Order: sequence, then C-alpha cells, then structure tokens
Amino acid sequence: MIRFIILIAFFVLSGQSAWSQSSWTRSEDVELPPLELFHSTQAVNLPTAARLASGEYEFEISHRFIPTLDEGAEHLYGFDGPVNIRIALGYAFSDNGIVTLGRSNVQDNLDLNVKHTLIALRSAILPLHIAARAGVAQNTSVTGRDAWDGESTQAYGQLIVNTMLGDSFAFGLVPSYLHNSHLECAETQYSFTIGLHAQYYITDVFNVLAEWNPTITGWRGGHNPVSFGIELETGGHFFKVILSNSDLLNPTQFLAGAPDAFNDGKLRFGFNITRVLVF
Repeated sequence: MIRFIILIAFFVLSGQSAWSQSSWTRSEDVELPPLELFHSTQAVNLPTAARLASGEYEFEISHRFIPTLDEGAEHLYGFDGPVNIRIALGYAFSDNGIVTLGRSNVQDNLDLNVKHTLIALRSAILPLHIAARAGVAQNTSVTGRDAWDGESTQAYGQLIVNTMLGDSFAFGLVPSYLHNSHLECAETQYSFTIGLHAQYYITDVFNVLAEWNPTITGWRGGHNPVSFGIELETGGHFFKVILSNSDLLNPTQFLAGAPDAFNDGKLRFGFNITRVLVF
C-alpha cells in the first residue's frame, strides 16, 4: 500500500512539473518586416506610403517629352523633341521618414518635402498604410521676378492612404492641398485635389499602373492629369514608362493641373527612374 501511494505521488508530481514547464515557457517574439503595399515610393507623380530603411538614399531622374503623340512620325510620335526633367535625391532619416530635394527645369522649380508614416495596419482582408507629406517649392525663373521673390513660393500638404486587395492589386488615395497654385495671378490661389492611383503586380518584375488627379475645388491649370504605364522592378531599381496628358513633374507644378485634355490625343511619353542607394 505504501509503495502504491509513493508511485501515485511520483506520477502526480511529474505531471505537475511537465505542465508547469509547458505552460510557463515563453516563446520568442517574431519580428515582422515593415508593412509595404506599394514597392516604389511613387506611382507616376503621386506619392505612395512606401518607405526606405533608415540611412538609405533614393535617386530619381524623370523625363516628360514635350511633343505629343498625335504629332505623328514627323516628330517620332513625341520622342523627337525637348523634354522636361526632374532630378531628386531622398534620404531616409528614420525607418518611417524621408526628406527629398528635387529640381525641375520648368521655371527652375526647387522642391523640398518630408514624408512620414502615420499608420501601418496589417490585415488579411484590407491592410492599411497611411503617411503624410508636406513640402515647399521656389520657382526661381519666373519672368519679371527675382529668383527668391516671395510671390514665387508655393507650399503643399498631402495625406497618403494605401491599401491592397489580395497579393497583387494595390490602391492609393492622395488628397492634396496646394497653396499659390497660379503664380501669375494677382491674388493668391489654391487648389485641392484628390488623387487616385492603382497598380497591378503581374510578376515580381513587371506590373502596370495608372493614376488620376482631379481638382475638386480651387484653381486648375487646364485639365486633370491622367497617366498610365508599365513598371519594371529589379532589386531597388524602378523603371517606369508612361503616357500622360501632363508634362509637369515637381509636385507643385503637377498638382496645379495638366495643359491638355486626356481624350484629345495630346498624350506625352515619359519615364521615371529611381534607384535605392546604400552607402
């Protein structure tokens, strides 16, 4: 009887020890990578909420051909002519923030902006990535003005909302406010736009994209910008070939509207090239 009691006690104590070990053992935390719905930091002209890692740089060079597609073979369908150019360099001062300095040869527009992540929510149904961008620009070659004339200064703010359906279809909504959108007007004008863009990732390398930036209220320089194109992605290098009714590149110029209507055939070829640099 004593042996039986000792045996029962042994099994009870052994079971308590095993239960205690399995119940109180702490599993290691799994560190997930940052949420990224779009791979590139820009659609065509509109920004995405995509981030760089802290300490990384991003170099951009973009062209918009000034001749239009409907000028035909005589002008090589828009390729045989001058171009508007943007050159920019961005720096990630943290995992959630990027500061970018850019220049366009249109009125020698110098642009400085900062983008910062606000919210990153993972979800199998509808993930959400939200960022904000604010910037200021100086147009240093406005006819009849000094380079740093205050009337040639512009400012803007943007809210960037990104989501994704499945593994391949990404969407962006970009409400934007532009101050002093019409440089030649005697009274200071503003423009409020709500940009929409989408991207379909066909393979790891190739995807298609489109964007539209209608002016909701305020001044609009002619028409709403519409663009579509393809993107090739090769390990931090993004190459976009696009067709657009806008030949403008820096944010304060693009947000003010496009010179031609999209459905009039006044489309222009262009390209964006960005490269992530690590030193």
